Amino acid sequence: MAFAIVEGDGRLVRAGRLPLHELGEQAGASPVYAILQAEDAVATTVTVPPVPASRLNAAVIGSIEPMALSDLQQLCIAHGRRAPDGTVDVAWSNRRPLQDAWSLLTTAGLSIVALVPQQLALPVNDPDPDRPLDLPADSRWLASLPGWSLAIDALRPASGLGRWRRALAWTAAAAAIWVLGLNWYAAQLKGQAETLRQSMQNAVAQAFPQIPVIIDPLKQAQQQRDALRLSQGTAADDDFIALAQATAQVLDFAQGHVLALHYDKGVLTLTLTEGYTAPANEAALAQAASVRQLLLEKDPAQAHVWHARRVGISDTNTGRS
Repeated sequence: MAFAIVEGDGRLVRAGRLPLHELGEQAGASPVYAILQAEDAVATTVTVPPVPASRLNAAVIGSIEPMALSDLQQLCIAHGRRAPDGTVDVAWSNRRPLQDAWSLLTTAGLSIVALVPQQLALPVNDPDPDRPLDLPADSRWLASLPGWSLAIDALRPASGLGRWRRALAWTAAAAAIWVLGLNWYAAQLKGQAETLRQSMQNAVAQAFPQIPVIIDPLKQAQQQRDALRLSQGTAADDDFIALAQATAQVLDFAQGHVLALHYDKGVLTLTLTEGYTAPANEAALAQAASVRQLLLEKDPAQAHVWHARRVGISDTNTGRS
């Protein structure tokens, strides 16, 4: 197939002849204007009365019906704009062969943007309009092409972007589901964070009932602890803050999984969310707790619940059984 590569300024870059598949490989995504041979399409001019733009196509079809030798349903008909004198450039071709040719070119990898009858692709007053465009490429290849062609959407092959349309649709759907999942997970985390914040507020309110309004539980608890140290020397080891700090150092595997805290009479109860990994060696965990004067135990009746208290604080003293 003969071809010519023309820049946007109308300059001929290269011309030659290649098998269709090689031409498709070299063209890549470049826009391609396919020129039909003279016998493959009819191009002429008709005169139509002044009609609204929405009725122009019907007026053109009515004008060419007496000239067409085939059933109009079997033709591909295209036209340009109506000139001030009422003339309209029109062209038509057999629909099925044109559709097959377009599909063949697209399958070869050519990005077809126009199917132009040769009569409309030649320079004005071309001396031999029936002679096909052939090599060597000359000025006949550089004529200005019309802004319309027989490449109508109704004949566009389901390839190129069409081949990917379903995949793109599935990708968009998967992305939408992923975004919804992220939003749902974020809502869960927000709910857990709110529960934890409320639990911390309740724990601080129990430990320091003299605080009228709790806005920043951790900061306010630290302030109360510092005030106790200044007024009484130091806070007791079984106070909430001291106990919580020591417990956090031992139960480091629970970081990010604390759902709720409850402090009552020297006993700190932690409720954890699922997903944490407890140490396999519970003896080592107990030893680490004893170093910090802690006694840790799992709740026998509730999953993911741990109790922490200072060594020497008995269950009887704390009201637990």
